[in-house]
Amino acid sequence: MSSVDSKLYQYAVQTAKEAVALDNQGKFRQAMNKYYRASEILMQFMKYNKNPQMRMLCQRNIEEYVERAKILKSQLSGVRPRKIRPSETKDTGAADSEIGVVSSEEQELIDMISGTIVTESPNVKWDDIAGLQHVKQALREAIVLPIAKPELFKGARKPWSGILLFGPPGCGKTLLAKAAATECKATFFSASSADLLSKWLGESEKLISSLFKIARLKAPSLIFMDEIDSVATKRGEGSESGGERRVKTQLLSEIQGLKSTHDKPLLVLGATNRPWDIDNAMLSRFEKRVHVPLPDLKARAGIFKIHTEGVNSSLTEEDFIELAVRTEGYSGRDIANICREVIMLPVRELDMGGLLEDSSKEVKVRDINLKDFKKTLKKVKPMTTKVLLKQYNDWAEEFGEI
Repeated sequence: MSSVDSKLYQYAVQTAKEAVALDNQGKFRQAMNKYYRASEILMQFMKYNKNPQMRMLCQRNIEEYVERAKILKSQLSGVRPRKIRPSETKDTGAADSEIGVVSSEEQELIDMISGTIVTESPNVKWDDIAGLQHVKQALREAIVLPIAKPELFKGARKPWSGILLFGPPGCGKTLLAKAAATECKATFFSASSADLLSKWLGESEKLISSLFKIARLKAPSLIFMDEIDSVATKRGEGSESGGERRVKTQLLSEIQGLKSTHDKPLLVLGATNRPWDIDNAMLSRFEKRVHVPLPDLKARAGIFKIHTEGVNSSLTEEDFIELAVRTEGYSGRDIANICREVIMLPVRELDMGGLLEDSSKEVKVRDINLKDFKKTLKKVKPMTTKVLLKQYNDWAEEFGEI
């Protein structure tokens, strides 16, 4: 055993002793964290130590530490099964019979994903997003109308259960999802790969299952999965681990098995900048695929107006059109960054002139003008290349924008 290995093992043993001491003192939460930490250190140690007997000992210790940590977890969260309170099951319809009782373990997982639930409206309106009229209409038909007017979607006229937004970065995919949730007043779940992935074996699958379970409970619901390609890459690739495959399989089964009624719909909205990396089976779950392109001329002018609102400006309608012409190929985020840079120019001039050192002295900030934008445009270039745009168009033609 090398000196590095020896120190790592000693550190794990010391951490485990601290966990046991805290456990005996009744400090269960601190003890639980120490048990988990000792397990992590031993797993790191096993990567470098090839002695079979030592590895067997470490594996046994890891199992003991994790098992004790799980017991402490259960004690901290309550060991008895938890009945859903009447306020939580109000008007849940068919979901009541399916969910009924939530165990203490499931409740803990639900608590873990509670940070992904936006209980308040995201407060983003359609008007806050310039252009993209065809995308807005597609989202209204797929998300807003089925929730706002469920009586229209009966029989063969069924709403889409999965919608995928794809396109270059910074074109408003996340804003569109928030605007749709605001419009339809649904429970909005914003789930990223960081929310759903765990280093503990089997925990990620449980998190995904709990997310869909609570979404059905709180229907009508909209689950928004940003950068879905990070958890739904093509299966069978060399870099894929067994844990990643199980997560994809669980996600596939949950989306495929969506239990949604016409009056309590549950919809999944995915967004990606790399649609070609998504597994074909996952792609088939998204029945409607919508291309979110770079903003056109009218949209770019509108984005400049939105991001200079409330700031003293000498810009005319013709100036906004000129700026839109000059920024062909720029994304909405690129234009927003340009506006932020220009808005700071007058303040920077005052600061560099020493006029802001006296806080009691009143200063006047000059208006921003077209010259400021022209100067900034020479330094800020679009992030999306023509090669990448062609790749999006080719993918849309191959798989079809439904």
